[in-house]
Amino acid sequence: MVQIFHIIKWEFINRIKTKLFIFTTFVLPILIGGMTYLPTILIDLEPENSTNVGLVYNNDISLLVKRFQNQTYSGLTLKNGLPQFQFVRFVSEQEALDSVLNNGIDAYMYIPSSILDTGRVSYYSRSLSNIKIYTNLRRVLNQLVVEQRMLNQNIDLALVKSLNKKIDFDTFELDDFGEASKGNEFSSFLVPYLFLMILFMTIFMSGQLLLRSVMEERTSRTIEILLCSVTPDELMKGKILGLGALGTVQMLFYLILGLLATKYKGWAMIEYSQIPFFLIYFLTGYLFYAAIFAAMGTFFTSEQEAQQSSGIISIIAVLPIAFASYFITNPGSSFTIASSYFPPLTPFMMIIRLGTESVNGNEIFLTTVLMIFSCWFLLKIAGRIFRTAILLYGKKITVREVVAWMQN
Repeated sequence: MVQIFHIIKWEFINRIKTKLFIFTTFVLPILIGGMTYLPTILIDLEPENSTNVGLVYNNDISLLVKRFQNQTYSGLTLKNGLPQFQFVRFVSEQEALDSVLNNGIDAYMYIPSSILDTGRVSYYSRSLSNIKIYTNLRRVLNQLVVEQRMLNQNIDLALVKSLNKKIDFDTFELDDFGEASKGNEFSSFLVPYLFLMILFMTIFMSGQLLLRSVMEERTSRTIEILLCSVTPDELMKGKILGLGALGTVQMLFYLILGLLATKYKGWAMIEYSQIPFFLIYFLTGYLFYAAIFAAMGTFFTSEQEAQQSSGIISIIAVLPIAFASYFITNPGSSFTIASSYFPPLTPFMMIIRLGTESVNGNEIFLTTVLMIFSCWFLLKIAGRIFRTAILLYGKKITVREVVAWMQN
């Protein structure tokens, strides 16, 4: 036990100083947060330059087009308060097309006289990448066309607006004591997803470190020296637990950062009573995959081969993230519940369901027992593989040999 403690201490202290750990712990969350929120912020920013749009239409709808221009001038503005769009009338589409091709205008719209009947308008531009431009124009014109149709049918617009007023749909979440709190649909999706990403990042950052550590010591023959004073089982347990402690520190940092971010944004939070259950699935999830990565580290002599094989494990673990929208919005479906009892997915699935508060005590107990047994079984199997394969050099290890080691 003393030897295991020394290995744990050595792995923890040496790995926590590495540039990879510092980067993934402190810099990576900032980069991910930036990549997540920066596009949204940029999209919401008002444009800086006006857009010149040509208009091709007949005189019989001049009044409608004039209202469209006035509504656009007043409703869509730049950062400096000036109109976002400048309109130029053209007699024919060919004239407008030539102006676009010669960079005289940015785009042109063909508004037919039959717009009130067909509701069809054509928009032409060299690039349609800026969706906001033609979406805003379509929204304003659509509103005016609908209003004009109502006026033509002698319908009172004020009455329609009054009848068409939307209802206020307030949502509340109830706790076990029946106390209601203001709900937040967005946060109900975000909070479970946040914890899911924390678990995924923690497992695979620490798992990759463990795989690389075992592989480096095996290829450099360092393990031969280590095995003079410790047993293979002690060495493996010390490495897994040492990097597990490192992963726990990283996970707690991510967790605190995530909780502070959600509190700052005013999103709904998880119950603090749930945090111990999150930690259970974090730790068992880590041990489950750590045993796999530790065993894999004994198979390979090159990092390229190891990365390719670990990619297969990553595909399995990334499935809950890829289908998170379904699992979060359907936490009580048969497929979601069944997936919770598949050990490679259990930690991820239970974290999702805990975040959506759709899991009962029996399921927590059963999945916890399942994960503890799975971790014990995998650690035992990994220990057998580790003991046999750790000192094999220059020999290609086959699946049949691995099965034989597991049975001994």
